[in-house]
Parts: sequence; structure tokens; C-alpha cells
Amino acid sequence: MTRPDTRTCRTETVTFPATGPSVGEARRWLSKLLDGHPRHDDAVLLLSEAVTNSLVHTDSPTVGVTVAIEQTGDVRIEIADEGGPTIPSIPPHPADDADDDPASSGRGIRLIRTLSTHWGFTESRPHCILWFVLALSHERDEGCGVQDAMPGGDPYVVMGCTVRSES
Repeated sequence: MTRPDTRTCRTETVTFPATGPSVGEARRWLSKLLDGHPRHDDAVLLLSEAVTNSLVHTDSPTVGVTVAIEQTGDVRIEIADEGGPTIPSIPPHPADDADDDPASSGRGIRLIRTLSTHWGFTESRPHCILWFVLALSHERDEGCGVQDAMPGGDPYVVMGCTVRSES
């Protein structure tokens, strides 16, 4: 017999078409859902970055978003797409003389890593789920542990550390 997860007090899931206007729709949806939550602004920013990454780096026809609000007030957000030729990662800093504008490329995962308590992804072809947790305390756990990862995918990353499952 499986016990219900008593930590989650609310879960909402929505699927958006993989089009440019969906980024704004996702922001508005999450903004209403987390109205008054202390991590509201961080959550909306990171969701916007993650959905944009799905549109830019995958050919998915849709992008799924699941938000779980824990009894502690912590928020877990998952963004699901069909994956792409690359995995969610943090690009190296561009050279000082590079023409790349860091404001327009490469900042999404860097922001997720900086603002979230935990983050990672699960890749189980044909799906990829990028997830992050925003704790009320806003303290980031600097460790790397499989216990924070979503089950089922291989490989998956926890807070930027690549981990391969043994299944």
C-alpha cells in the first residue's frame, strides 16, 4: 500500500502550445497561482526562462508545466518538453571580447541555478523535465545528491551535478 504524499497541499498542471505567446501566458498563469507567495517573483522569472528555453532548444509541440506547493510553502516547478539535441546546462562565460550578449543567451539555467534551492532535470526519451524548488528560506543547498532528483530518468542532473542512475 502506498501512502499519500502529505507534504503537497496543492498541485496544478497546464499545457501550453510551444509558441512565443505561451511564455507570457505561462507567466500570467503562475502569477495568479502564486499571488501573495513570498517567492512569487522568483518563480515567475524562472518559469519564463525555462519555458523560453523549451521553445528555443526543442521542437516540442507543447510545453507542460506542473506546480506543487508544499505545506511548508516551498514551491516545486516542473517544465516538460520533448527534449532536444542538448541537455539543460550552464554555458561557460563568454570571452570579454565576444560579441555574444549575455542578456539574450545563456542566462536561463544560470538564473535557475542561482535563485532556486534545488534544481535538475530528468531525461527519459522522448521527454525531458527541468525542475526547480523555491524554498521559503531562500537558502541554497550546495550539496549534490541523488535524493533530490526526480525518479525515472537517465541521466539526470541535480543542482548542476551530473548523476547517472544504476538501473
